[in-house]
Amino acid sequence: MCTCTVCGGSGMQRVSGDRFRTCIVCLGTGQISSAVQSAPLNHQPINTPGLAKLSCPTRPLA
Repeated sequence: MCTCTVCGGSGMQRVSGDRFRTCIVCLGTGQISSAVQSAPLNHQPINTPGLAKLSCPTRPLA
């Protein structure tokens, strides 16, 4: 685990001069788990089974 860089490890983010909110990146813990760091959401291996079957149906422009 490592310290959250968004909230600086406090688990809270300043919204305004007198308002704070829970950091949504670390869910208020101040730490980011190693699973989140090593598996970014936008990374998919090229050879993932089923990826070739995905398609996006299109329709002709009128």
